[in-house]
Amino acid sequence: MERVVGQGDTKASVVARLGEGTRALRINADLRVVSTQAFPYALNYFTGSKEHNVALRQRAQALGFKLNEYGLEGDAGNKRCSDEPALYKALGLDYVQPELRENTGEVQAAIDHKLPELVNIDQVMGVFHNHTVASDGANTLEEMAEAARALGYKWLGIGDHSQSLTIANGLSPERVRDQWREIDRLNKKWHDFRILKGSEVDILADGSLDFDDNLLAGFDYVVASVHTHFNQPREEMTARIVKALENPFVTMLGHPTGRLLLRREAYAVDLEAVLQAAKKHDKWVEINANPMRLDLDWVHCRRAREIGVKLVTNPDAHAADELANTIYGVEVARRGWVGPAQLANTLDLNGVLAELETRRKKV
Repeated sequence: MERVVGQGDTKASVVARLGEGTRALRINADLRVVSTQAFPYALNYFTGSKEHNVALRQRAQALGFKLNEYGLEGDAGNKRCSDEPALYKALGLDYVQPELRENTGEVQAAIDHKLPELVNIDQVMGVFHNHTVASDGANTLEEMAEAARALGYKWLGIGDHSQSLTIANGLSPERVRDQWREIDRLNKKWHDFRILKGSEVDILADGSLDFDDNLLAGFDYVVASVHTHFNQPREEMTARIVKALENPFVTMLGHPTGRLLLRREAYAVDLEAVLQAAKKHDKWVEINANPMRLDLDWVHCRRAREIGVKLVTNPDAHAADELANTIYGVEVARRGWVGPAQLANTLDLNGVLAELETRRKKV
């Protein structure tokens, strides 16, 4: 805690600091003290969202109760609930996970016992989109692999930049092949872990890819991403991305809107058309877990789930410690009602190898 803005007997407003130096983040926060009896109701109320709270109050009223942050009151007195699941049960609802509380259908789903199973971080077996010192990363292949193993991952994809992105030291075809040989050497070290050969290949302005098909065929997977010409008109950008998704060697679309939170707006693109193209061509769409991206957002994650587009979350790690950012992508996926079956990261080592091999055979 950095400083106290104001305080009373049961409430204080503070500024919290996360981190040190120029990279420190400051967050305004309220601290509240409530009774043990009121805690489940206060926790539910302040978790929100406002829209979900309104829906719960309406549900309570329909059952003859009054719900607020202090309790659940009825004609026969207060109804005691020891925790949030008990509160939802008292309202005739299955427990709604906090990530789903947006009043976008979760209350009716809780009534109908149709809430989705949500993916969790412990189910993530590996991630695809990561960088090494070969392009603009800070760690070597081996260092990235050992960091992934320390997280309990069974596989790690390396997706260094392609040749045209010179600002990020993009790899030439010759350097790509050198990296493949290094991956082959390292993979001999482990029997229960594998480095996958990937690339984050630029989608050029006309929708073509930065490597030719002969080289693309040698990768285990390909992440196709936009890094240039962000100001193209909406129709042109959409057609550009759709064309890239038509390439049979593309596995997934990286950071679909190009946004950088608080720094750069998303480029103009018809995401519905992009998702439909991903569905048509059986491509995965990335939830980029870099906390400055979180791209795809949760609203479009839910839309992807609805139409049957498989998602994948990647930390876009440029250093070994950034692999841990995967948690943020999982949280976005959970807000989008995504379960383990809809997230490619839940494939174990044999599963991911089989899936990628099946995709190559279709080309």
